[in-house]
Amino acid sequence: MPRVKVSLSLDPLLIRDVDAYVEMHEDSDRSKVVDEALQLWSAAQQRSAMELQFADEGEADPAELDDWRKVRRGSARRRLGRI
Repeated sequence: MPRVKVSLSLDPLLIRDVDAYVEMHEDSDRSKVVDEALQLWSAAQQRSAMELQFADEGEADPAELDDWRKVRRGSARRRLGRI
């Protein structure tokens, strides 16, 4: 995927740490470090969203739960060879 060039204002202490890391790792640069940090941040955001979504299963629609029970039972019957 083509990369997008952006301009950011960051805490000088963070840049110092990034530059120190880049200095010690020849295969790295600021862009790669920021890219990896944003990937980790994005994954954490997705994980938090999923945890929130599934945290309160008590609010599930009873009719939907009943429908899923029927689907599970039907699947079990088919797999076990029962009608």
